[in-house]
Formats: sequence, structure tokens, C-alpha cells
Amino acid sequence: MPQTLEVVVRLTISEEDFDVNRLEKRVRAARDEAGKELLVKALERLDEEALAAHPKAVRQRRVERHLDTTLGPVVCERWRVKGANSTTCLLDRLLDLPRNSRGSPAVKKRAAELASRMTYREASTVLSEELGTPVSAQSLHGWVQEVGEAVEARELTPSAPSGSSPPAAREVVVAEWDDTMVRSQEKGEEHFAMKLGIGYSQKERQGPKRWTLTDKVVHGGVEETEEFAERFYMRMEAALGVERAQHVVVKGDGAEWICQGAAQVFPGHVFQLDRWHLLDRVAQFAGHLPRLWKRLRRWVFEGRIQALVRSLRQLVGADARSEQARQELLGYVTRHAEAITAVDRLRPQVSLAARPLLTHGTGAMEKNIETVMGRRFKRWGMRWTRRGASGRPVVPSKSMKSWQSSCPGGA
Repeated sequence: MPQTLEVVVRLTISEEDFDVNRLEKRVRAARDEAGKELLVKALERLDEEALAAHPKAVRQRRVERHLDTTLGPVVCERWRVKGANSTTCLLDRLLDLPRNSRGSPAVKKRAAELASRMTYREASTVLSEELGTPVSAQSLHGWVQEVGEAVEARELTPSAPSGSSPPAAREVVVAEWDDTMVRSQEKGEEHFAMKLGIGYSQKERQGPKRWTLTDKVVHGGVEETEEFAERFYMRMEAALGVERAQHVVVKGDGAEWICQGAAQVFPGHVFQLDRWHLLDRVAQFAGHLPRLWKRLRRWVFEGRIQALVRSLRQLVGADARSEQARQELLGYVTRHAEAITAVDRLRPQVSLAARPLLTHGTGAMEKNIETVMGRRFKRWGMRWTRRGASGRPVVPSKSMKSWQSSCPGGA
């Protein structure tokens, strides 16, 4: 049955309060104090209702619960009861509050939001000011990991309701993988690699040259190839049903770990070499020779890979450095000759609606490397431990807004 709780807010004003800034500050403080008082009353009332719903529970004693909330720190009392095999606090179970954690779900959500935009130390400073109580970077790091684990578990759960038929198989699912180096705090290590993968099966045109991925899945972290591939696959299966897709296209720069990981989780996939990486290597070799660069570039865009290989075999570098660059480019093109035009061969096999997904580049990945990794891990002066980087919420599977709403304590 609904119950009404009341608190009285009192504010004494004087001539000093003709300063509107001072008055506003005092009113805000009174509001926060009233909010904390009301929250404590509500928690204690819920505790009584939980006890009434469990008449067989034996009350032992009232114990304090210190909780950091968005209103500030509060202290409430709740009953510890004895069950069949152990003692517990029904209020903690009702509200899903971990026994040894002071942060409320809303505070942990806010901590994750801040940590996704700045370092743990900076985030702890901002959060401390907002809550009016000190929050250490270590506590914030623990909360972020807790939120990340909860969000990951939710994302790895298929979205279809139990008993319902699975969604229709997608015609084409695309995965793009890449890695980037971040500066390390580890002893004897200057940098370490962070892997990032995005997956999608739909895109909408937003302008003449701009597309938006409408069902994007993102996963990243400091993981070995096998673990990264398995976790990425689980996210893709939960969100997009990749196992039932007619065609799976994997795009990348041809790195060995990408080829190995894709073969592990996407048997029978089509691998498309990123055209930008290929052109970048061609430019490193022939960029200083305009006529040669123009010819090789044209062959790449026209898909004339045999002509490209034949030309590279006939050329001779002007010096040892140039010859080494030629041989490296020839080896790269030869290894990935089939992958340079893979989507061109697949395009006639798919519907017109799916063809916009079959591009030669990894523009979506490059943008996510900038936003997900660059803005959160590569700001000036940032250095990371592997544990700290892996615990940070860098990979919301949808937009930041929807990710925040899926966090514990989210709206």
C-alpha cells in the first residue's frame, strides 16, 4: 500500500541573504539535507516492509549502513535477521546493495560516466565535489569494474524474450577489428596494445557521404587474441545473431592476430583488406614518384591486383631502403591479394539493400578508434596499467546515452 513520508525544511534568512548567490547556496544545502533525511526515512520504511513480508525471519539487532548517494553521504539503520543458514539484512537484498560497498547504484553509474571521459584521478576529484564526501580513485576504479561487469553480462544476454522465436537471420553482418597503442605505466614497458572491434548489420544515410550505423556493437580491451575474439563473438551473437547470418564480412589491416581471431570465431567468413592501409603502404613506397604513385593507386581502385603485383615485381628500388620497401609491399599485396577485392566478388550475391555494407574501407573503425580510444586513453600525459585500462568502461555497445541507461541505477 502506498505510504507518504514527509520532512520539514526550515531556512532562516537575514540581511546577509540579500546576496542572491549566498541565498541560492543556502537553499541548495537545505534541499540536500532534506533529501538525505527523506531518503533515510524511506530506506527504514522499506526495511520494515521487508520484515513484514518475511514473518519467519528472526530479528537480531539494528545495524548502521553508511551509503554514499547522489544527495551526499547518509547513514540509516536496518535490521539484521537470522535465516535458515545465515544472517542477512533484508534491505540490502531488496535493493541489491553489496555488503561491503558504500556507493549507491546511482553513484556507481555516475562514476562510470565520469571515468569514460577522464582519468580515474580526475573523475574521483569531480565525484568528490559532487557528493560532498571524499571518493578515492581506488574506490572509483572498483565501482567502474563492477558496473562494467554488470553491463557486459547484460549485453551478452540475447535480447529476445524467452519463448519467443529468434529474430530473422541477417543477410550481411560486418565486423571491423583494429588495435592501437597506449602509453604504459608498467615497469620496463613503454606501450601496450588495446584491441577494438565493432560489428553492425544496418546503416542509414545521413548525408551525401555520411552513414550512421544503427545497430553497432563495440568491444575492446587488453586481451589476448583468443579471449578478445570469443568475447566479441558473444556480443555479436547476443545483439545481432551472427551465427545465423548468411554472410559475415571481417575487415582489417591484415594483421596476423586479426586473421587468426576471425578464423577462430567466424568460420567461412569473407575477409576484406582495408583499402586505406594498402594505399598508405603504396604511398610509403612510391609517394615521392608521382607518375608511379598515380598508376599504382589507380590499379588499387580498379581492383587490378594482378597488374599491381606484376608491376611491383618488375620494379627495382633506387637504393637499399627503397628496395626493402618494394619487397615488403610486394609481400603484403601477395599475401592479401584475394582480400583486396573480396567485397566486390560478394556484392552480386546480396540484395541491393545490403550492398551499402560492402565497402572497401574501415572508416567506422577509424572513427571509433578516435572517439573510444583516443579521447579516453590518449589524452596528454595519460599512462595506464593493463588492469586499469581493462577495467575502464571504454566500449559501450550502443550509444553512450543508452549504455548509461542500462547501468545499475540508470534511468
